[in-house]
Amino acid sequence: MFRLIMLVLGVAAIVTLVVALITVISAVGRLARPEGEDTMPRTFQRIAFVVLFILLIGLATGWLGAV
Repeated sequence: MFRLIMLVLGVAAIVTLVVALITVISAVGRLARPEGEDTMPRTFQRIAFVVLFILLIGLATGWLGAV
């Protein structure tokens, strides 16, 4: 039962972190938007930014690329 509760708390923490990241990314994106026209759709930009951020965290923590 304890493992189940810890799993639920872990999933809740991850969901909270993702929502906070999306909020921060959208706020920064609105501030840093260039004046000119973008050649890449916003959806693809967000997906690319999130994937790069996950890659950064994975490399920094050793989840990815660890020997």
